[in-house]
Amino acid sequence: MSESKNQLLQRAIAVRQELTKVLQWVVIILMTLLVFDVLWGVVSRYALGQQAKWSEELARLLLVWVSLFGASVAFGMKAHLGLDYFAGKLHPSAGRLNAIVGALITLVFAILVFGVGGWALVQKTMDSGQTMVALPIAKWWEYAALPVSGVFMVIFLLEQLVEACLAPVAAEDGKEAA
Repeated sequence: MSESKNQLLQRAIAVRQELTKVLQWVVIILMTLLVFDVLWGVVSRYALGQQAKWSEELARLLLVWVSLFGASVAFGMKAHLGLDYFAGKLHPSAGRLNAIVGALITLVFAILVFGVGGWALVQKTMDSGQTMVALPIAKWWEYAALPVSGVFMVIFLLEQLVEACLAPVAAEDGKEAA
């Protein structure tokens, strides 16, 4: 592999790793807020006799953001479910093609569903002027998690494409000797 391709590959991997670390901290912070919010909802309900009206709505909002950012982190860590057993049985060049095709299909899905569809949902909600019932927040903030997490997924999928295209193909030394 040429030096420029190697540098591009190393830079793409470094960006993915750093962005994943940042997103992990975002998920940790959001999850901490979610835990404290739900805890406050329980305490206010049973100790004070009436649940804080905003706690349930905030919990739902935080859960949406935690879930979608967590999915983005899983993309960054390459931790989503897959059929690695069958992919590992492929010839190395077929494995590379499999990785490229899989990343392209997932990239198109992420762009269409999270990017285009998510942004359309945010736009419709913005245009309607809806606000949350118990929180003084516009409803579109709940749906904004879709395109925002979609951006991170697209970045990670582009990195996976660069890696699949530029990483050296593993040799099949052990398979032919057996």
